[in-house]
Amino acid sequence: MGDEKIRYKQLLFLATKLPSMDENLKTEDNKVPGCLSTVHVHASYDKDKQTVTFQGDSDGLLTKGLVAMLVTGLEGCTVEEISEIDGSFITRSGLDQSLTPGRNNGFLNMIASMKSAASSAASSAASGSSAASEASLPDPSTPMYNEMISKLTMLKPISVELIDESSQHAGHAGSKGFESGESHFKLRIVADVFEGMATLKRHQLIYTILGETMPKIHALSIDAKAPSQV
Repeated sequence: MGDEKIRYKQLLFLATKLPSMDENLKTEDNKVPGCLSTVHVHASYDKDKQTVTFQGDSDGLLTKGLVAMLVTGLEGCTVEEISEIDGSFITRSGLDQSLTPGRNNGFLNMIASMKSAASSAASSAASGSSAASEASLPDPSTPMYNEMISKLTMLKPISVELIDESSQHAGHAGSKGFESGESHFKLRIVADVFEGMATLKRHQLIYTILGETMPKIHALSIDAKAPSQV
């Protein structure tokens, strides 16, 4: 019990030392999904040093301590080093004993988001343009598809294919779906964030990211793979 209290106090102390995050960076794209508190993280890439720096914040003090630990610990790491981080150290350090299951899951989501943000920042720096500027304009006739793709980009997928199968379910329950008639989808996605993650956890992460979109559709079939599985 004493160790748990010490770890708890250390997290609260770290929260007080976290540098302020630029309010302009607290966007929906930088929001970490699946956290009990509202958490934002942003990555910047130094092309000369080939290292990543982070900014982060949370409206929950304990969660802010977790953000501070990751922001400080990953400061100056390369994208490759960040990609190799997994959540097992939270168990080895005993931190999981001081956190609720919800906060443990949120911590894993922070790591996943920071991996994705680091990879995206490096890619943008290398190309000289953001992924958003390279994307084609959305088709106004498929708003549900557009909404889902927009949210799935948070995973920084290597490849993503979202197939509208609504026409195959005409007359079935839930076939009307969204106003556009988009109700049934099949998703094939490959992303670094899925490496070492169980299938159920991959699906849960996708459901969390899609969030309020899920109740708007009737069915989503998911095939989520890590690059090593392709």
